Amino acid sequence: MRIISAFLLVLTATTFVTPAHAITLVEKGKPRAVIVLPEKPSPVAEGAARILRDHIKQMTGAELPIRTEDRITGSPTQEQVWILIGEGKLTDKLGLTSKGLGAGGIVLNAKGHVLTLFGTDARTPSDPHGTRYAVTTFLEDKLGVRYLWPGELGKVVLRHETIVIADFERRFTPQLAQRRIRSMGYHDRIQVGLDRLGFKKEDYERQVADAQRTQAESPDWFGWHRLGGTLNMSGGHAFSHLWAKYGKDHPDWFALQPDGSRDQSANPDRARLCKSNAELIAAIAKEKIEELTRNPALIGVALGPNDGGRPSFCTCPKCEGLDSPKGRKVMLWDFSKGKQREFEHVSLTDRTVFFWNAIAEKVAKIHPDKLLVVDAYSAYAAPPVERKLHPNLVVRFSPLSYHDEDYRKASLRDWDGWSKASKRMYFRPNLMLAGRRDGMPLLYIHKFGEDFRYLAGHGMMGTDFDACCHNWATQGLNYYVVARLHWNPEQDVNAIVDDYCQAGFGPAGKSVRRFFDRLEALMNEVAMKKTKATAAFSTEALAGLRKELEKARKEAGNDAAVAKRVAFLELGLRWTEIEARSHALLIDPAKADKAAAKKTLDERFGLMLETFQKTPLAVNVAYISWGEDALWAKLGWERPSAGQKP
Repeated sequence: MRIISAFLLVLTATTFVTPAHAITLVEKGKPRAVIVLPEKPSPVAEGAARILRDHIKQMTGAELPIRTEDRITGSPTQEQVWILIGEGKLTDKLGLTSKGLGAGGIVLNAKGHVLTLFGTDARTPSDPHGTRYAVTTFLEDKLGVRYLWPGELGKVVLRHETIVIADFERRFTPQLAQRRIRSMGYHDRIQVGLDRLGFKKEDYERQVADAQRTQAESPDWFGWHRLGGTLNMSGGHAFSHLWAKYGKDHPDWFALQPDGSRDQSANPDRARLCKSNAELIAAIAKEKIEELTRNPALIGVALGPNDGGRPSFCTCPKCEGLDSPKGRKVMLWDFSKGKQREFEHVSLTDRTVFFWNAIAEKVAKIHPDKLLVVDAYSAYAAPPVERKLHPNLVVRFSPLSYHDEDYRKASLRDWDGWSKASKRMYFRPNLMLAGRRDGMPLLYIHKFGEDFRYLAGHGMMGTDFDACCHNWATQGLNYYVVARLHWNPEQDVNAIVDDYCQAGFGPAGKSVRRFFDRLEALMNEVAMKKTKATAAFSTEALAGLRKELEKARKEAGNDAAVAKRVAFLELGLRWTEIEARSHALLIDPAKADKAAAKKTLDERFGLMLETFQKTPLAVNVAYISWGEDALWAKLGWERPSAGQKP
């Protein structure tokens, strides 16, 4: 693999020109260094050593031996450099320590004949993978490795015969104590899609595992990008069990529906509560006290209301009386007469804060130092107007998306409002679920970079993103930029994108950058006009995107890796084109040409099968099949039967 020009400045300093003070790890394909672990290395240090060894071998062909401190003799020399992985006796002798660093902190140092890479590890149980973070940081910053998307094709590992590292030092602690992007795996919705496509769970798991495999040992893509750490708090929708437990004996604990009923049996796991009910508050407080008593290591437990569902929020006079008349207007729903009715109402935040505060007061009497995790979400997304939050409440903030510019700005104002009401906040958005039902390339990277930096500077403790849907050929740049900014929110998005394009696409990098710029411009247009995202991909827009990738393919020349990566993006564009055509048929299904619709949807189905079998990481077709394939019944389409070609 040829050396990519984006890294010439880095590699000139570390590979070709020997600085005045430098160490040589590999010379002309021969090892000049030994990896040294502490006498009793932790699993984290052992894994980090293998990651470093395997990547250097893939780059140079040289396999560096791994030893422990008790098996190393003498002193490091120019001919045998020591690479210390993990904090041990030798790092102590050098005066290098992780003391003073926060959770997930790293130390990188090259001086004399020693390269040292370690992290806080066991010193910070909330984020014990610092040594692995140090190794992946070194591989990126000094040796040009990039992990664009999962699997070997997404890995950029440069080939060179000699590795020389100039003296340097770095100490760093990530700003965010919890850096979490959920990775969507197999679940019941995936199975619905697999059934529609004619595949089994085993097919899905095998295809994904094969696609994610890499030549050099690595953590998964998320681990590579140093996502990790924990706030050690249990957040989420906390009351899915209440109807089954209390509904029969205490129906008055549940939300009074507009038709006078309190029955939640049609959607029991999403039951709505009567938040003014003192007995209910006491019962929940008792449960939370017991949960914290059983799990003393937990810092906090969840108080988030149930999500979505058909039941409406409580309409009893006591609950209504807890709402602030000055609250922002929101839209609520009513299914009580079998058909959805939406109606305007003031925000439910103040009543919800009353409910949380009442529980927190009772819990604090037994567990005064424990926290309760609540949600800024749904009809209680607006900040409270008249009520202050109990000091033991932690707010998970969910609003923020990029489909509507006005909504984006309002969400940032809401963050400010909540951060004034609460001392503790973390970010739990649904941003990565954008396009989850269609897999479209909805890029929002520059807006996200601006907003994430703002949140990080205004009280954000950590994150919990729901969820990476694994549409890597259409939304992979979103995933990459979001992950990079988690490690350091101050990074420049343009620099990240330029590096992504140059590292992964070399001579085609500028064309690929223009491709991404066009995609992002389409998303910005959607946000300003508040239109449906699929409608943005007009024939003209798609032609412009196709032109950039056609140019990129020509520029790739004989570079097989770059050509394959361009083809990966082209597959994502093929999906975008067929999806845009399919959704255009839904504008007026009654007038759609059924024969033309069948041809388009058969083509779409065929592309889904091809993608699943050959390039499953490009677009998560099983999840998309669950998300939207029921729509096509409006056009009279049924999937081809077994043995019938689509």
